[in-house]
Amino acid sequence: MIIVHDADHVRQAVNWCYTIPLSVWVVNVTVYLPGLLALWLAWCFRPTAAWATSAAGIAVAAAFAKVHLWKPFLPVWGIWNKTFLVLGVDAISWSILTLTVLTGVAVAMAGAYVAGRLSHESRHAARF
Repeated sequence: MIIVHDADHVRQAVNWCYTIPLSVWVVNVTVYLPGLLALWLAWCFRPTAAWATSAAGIAVAAAFAKVHLWKPFLPVWGIWNKTFLVLGVDAISWSILTLTVLTGVAVAMAGAYVAGRLSHESRHAARF
């Protein structure tokens, strides 16, 4: 979903005749790191993968809502240092932002569910 969100920002930039600076592209890479870490942990069958997935989902949901509805902690996002309300984005951007935040929440819930199941199974297996 983050890729779709980023593609929407490219669409916005084209519509606004705005050139996205290299610094914004570089900073944007950090958005992918929590999810990639969770994916790597899952690939390696690490027991912390479910919690990392949950944390990544929460981070995406909270950070995307914060940056686009209020303002970012650090002004490193180029034109997107302004909120979606100030920028007057269209319904497509609002829909994609909403889906991105909801996807982050769903991923966090799925990670927490799996972590709980793994915890329950390890406690149950320890009894026998």
